[in-house]
Amino acid sequence: LGLLTGAGGLLLTCSFGVSQRRGVDYAKMLRMYTKKSLFVPVVVGVCIYIVSSLMTQRSEFFGAQCTQLKNWVPGFTRLIAIGDIHGDSVALLQILMAAGVSDASCNWTGEVGARVIQMGDLVDRGPDSEGATMCLDTLQKSATSPDNVIRLTGNHELLWLEGNYRFASRSDTPAVRKRLVDKLFLDIISGAVRGAYTIGPLLFTHAGFRPKMLDNLYSYANVHTASELASVVNTELTRVISSCQISKKCRFDNELFSAGSDRGGRGIGGPFWTDYSILTQASAHRLPDGIVQIVGHSAAHCSTRQRSDCQPIRHRPDLAAIVVDAGISKAYASNRAYLEILPPSLPVDSASLLGTRILTRVLDGNGIWRTQDLTHQVCSTRK
Repeated sequence: LGLLTGAGGLLLTCSFGVSQRRGVDYAKMLRMYTKKSLFVPVVVGVCIYIVSSLMTQRSEFFGAQCTQLKNWVPGFTRLIAIGDIHGDSVALLQILMAAGVSDASCNWTGEVGARVIQMGDLVDRGPDSEGATMCLDTLQKSATSPDNVIRLTGNHELLWLEGNYRFASRSDTPAVRKRLVDKLFLDIISGAVRGAYTIGPLLFTHAGFRPKMLDNLYSYANVHTASELASVVNTELTRVISSCQISKKCRFDNELFSAGSDRGGRGIGGPFWTDYSILTQASAHRLPDGIVQIVGHSAAHCSTRQRSDCQPIRHRPDLAAIVVDAGISKAYASNRAYLEILPPSLPVDSASLLGTRILTRVLDGNGIWRTQDLTHQVCSTRK
């Protein structure tokens, strides 16, 4: 704005000067007019730029992510989010026990208000898809409340439901696959396994909603809130499974189940297939307003045992998206990590963060569980 204003002023004044004062020292005149016409607007323009930049940074780093957790009643004492397991039942049990919600037999030991959300992809790649599935099933059935254990569907479960076993390990024999697929059909129809889950501003899906998919849902279904987004996914998943339960081989034709070009597909890319890079590269205004997306699907490849700077749980700077696929399975980095969300202990002014804490728990190379407070690191204590 300052440069354009100054340039326009320079052009007008120089034109006037040339037309009115022939034979003058043009270099001297240019310096005079430049000082008069450019100085003030350029300074004003620079100030506008600096102030707008600071306001944008404050909005993205100290506003958006803090306000996303305002004015809601969590309804839980703590929330544990666990990423993709991929057949590593040993790793799953270690994480559940470290979080204090399971004994050595996968029986629930957590408090009534605790919630465990597993992000899907229990099967494929690893050595014990059935063991991982049955451990989580036992935890869910032994829990004190249906809300204690939430099991989500991942893209690898969708592949199995389609009869696609190209990523299955040797231990995933035809008999094992049949048992797990039969069980998956029943669990989705009963609601024991879902496509999405939401509580307050927290939206859990296997891979997340990319901007283009959100635009489609906004335009054609008038879907905006976290609960509406989760409802669309769950309704469509149940519909498809109900229609193909007899044949035991499904066709997921809806764009919600499509893979985008980032994952080798030709569709838009739904919340089962979105690569986390899509969410990190999206501008803040293209993502759901007032929603924190917590996803899996995009595995960490660094090892916490080998690198002290390895961050297996990653997040956007504004906390609009957090990926908890820590590379847990032996097929990846064998990391041990999970996300823990703690609600406020006391009511807080609605203009503040409400005291909600988002923590990462990571097992380091020395066998010590390290904690990092993302809300303190990013939001600090700003109002």
